Amino acid sequence: MSNSTKSNDISVDISTKQNDITKTNSQSAEKEMNTVSQSIVFRAMVLFQVMAYGSYSVLVHLCERNGSIMFSSTTMNLILEIIKLAFSISILLIESTKTSIDLFNYKSWLRPSLPYAIPGVLYFINNNLAVYIQLQMDPASYQILSNFKIVTTAILYRLIIKQKLTRKQWFAISLLFFSGLFYSLGAISDPTKNDVTQKRRMYIRPLGLPMVFAYCTFSGLAGVYNEWILKKHYSESLHVQNIYLYTYGTLLNLIPSVGIPLLKSQSLSQLNIFKGFSIYTWLIIITQALNGLFMSVVIKHTSNIIRLFVISFSLVVTAVLSVLVFGLTLNIYFFSSFAAMTCALYLYYSK
Repeated sequence: MSNSTKSNDISVDISTKQNDITKTNSQSAEKEMNTVSQSIVFRAMVLFQVMAYGSYSVLVHLCERNGSIMFSSTTMNLILEIIKLAFSISILLIESTKTSIDLFNYKSWLRPSLPYAIPGVLYFINNNLAVYIQLQMDPASYQILSNFKIVTTAILYRLIIKQKLTRKQWFAISLLFFSGLFYSLGAISDPTKNDVTQKRRMYIRPLGLPMVFAYCTFSGLAGVYNEWILKKHYSESLHVQNIYLYTYGTLLNLIPSVGIPLLKSQSLSQLNIFKGFSIYTWLIIITQALNGLFMSVVIKHTSNIIRLFVISFSLVVTAVLSVLVFGLTLNIYFFSSFAAMTCALYLYYSK
């Protein structure tokens, strides 16, 4: 046998072994994802996310005074990012001291962290945009238009992740979107008789529509791109990946949250970045910090499609809290939408 033939045989054998290893790693990752998604802890995290998403808008409205949001969105998001970053670093230090210390070496973490700068910027824009959109339209209009993130996320999920969805799954996503839209439209078409506050009147300022379109696009793109990075480096610790992402989030929110108040203050003694904060603001920070940490687990071990169902079912929590806090009366639109969402969930996961 010639040397060239032996060389070719060796190359083929190495290539075959590499393919087998890749296939084995892929199967192991898939098995781990299935195990995580079926655990009780995972389901508890998803349930908490539904509660966190559902309570967010109610808590924000409780922070409003005379139609204005009293706190700085960048300061709120800065504290959120710091909490998540501190938690991720603490857990990593406990689990692996050597790996954690390497993260503080500039040269060791800068290059691998660069891909996370993109979702960091997208989340920075999206999270702050979500607050300022409230000033451009009433809550009902925001609820209707923000449901379009379901469509943008599904489309971007197909384009970026390259994972095909069956017709039944597309139908389930469509049903999910229209059920949320139907619920929102029902809330508008059946207003309370005592319509004396601005939040109960329907209005959209000219800047509101492009802001919502940008919000839905950034939300979908940030979530899907982040999932792509997390799964591309699936063997890497989730805490390390979160540290990369939250570091950029902290830096991006730090500049405006400190810089803007500093420009408005005549001296450092007058600087107050926590101006307008209330107990409801801190509740938003705590719930959304946990929500962000839990969502990273959901995205890495399942998909962004789960996030869509979380967002849709959070409407139920919003409705219940609105009844308790604002005295909202539930109607047929609520119960019809809830039934449609349940059917969508069953259709998407049924084989």
